[in-house]
Amino acid sequence: MQQQIMLKIKAVRSATLLAGALLCIGSVPAASAQSLLNGAQEAQLSAWLGEGPLALTAIYTKSAGDTSHDFHLAADGRGRTFSVMQASNSAGQTWLVGGYNPQSWNSSGNYNMTPEDRDRTAFIFNLTSGQHFRQTPKTYALDSVGSYQTFNDINAGPTFGIGADLGMSADLSTNGISSRYSYIDPANGIFGASLLDGTPYGSYPNVTFGAMQVFSVSAVPEPASYALMLLGLVSLAGWRRRAARA
Repeated sequence: MQQQIMLKIKAVRSATLLAGALLCIGSVPAASAQSLLNGAQEAQLSAWLGEGPLALTAIYTKSAGDTSHDFHLAADGRGRTFSVMQASNSAGQTWLVGGYNPQSWNSSGNYNMTPEDRDRTAFIFNLTSGQHFRQTPKTYALDSVGSYQTFNDINAGPTFGIGADLGMSADLSTNGISSRYSYIDPANGIFGASLLDGTPYGSYPNVTFGAMQVFSVSAVPEPASYALMLLGLVSLAGWRRRAARA
């Protein structure tokens, strides 16, 4: 009897430790220690997306000499993503900016079009200034402006809007653009304002990019899900113990 009790305690302890490990993994984004995002910035992106806590997994980190081909090789077909990059203006000031793409990146050479407001769920952001800008909704005068969600081309990095509101060239470093057009507030927004510093778009090029990462996005399971998982593990341990006795 004592041996059976000890076996049950060990089984429950093992299941508890495993569930605890899974909880830790789920509650901390999977981005590495070299991530461009700190915890507060990850929480800010989660709040802007509005789906609760998120798990962000780095699927692409720019290395020296990388081009848009490397980005597409890593990101195409991987579902929704956050693209995050260090961007500098002509004066050398630097911001941490990026965009949320609710669709997979691809290399088709076409825009992802979203004619209806319900599909205009992408946004671009400036984490340094604490701002984000969603796709321009349909209005009488601006019916199709916000429909240009992302531009997908093998010779372009992550590019949002038709402005381009935030655009990267083939070398992922120089000749960048930030001229907001598809991502503005139609009542108060100013066409052509830079995502970086809000100034009107000037002479081309006006943006250079440093470090860059792309993160896949998934929801963190609720605590109740872990409780059910723990219950299942304990039940499985009990079934195995009974099978061994039989």
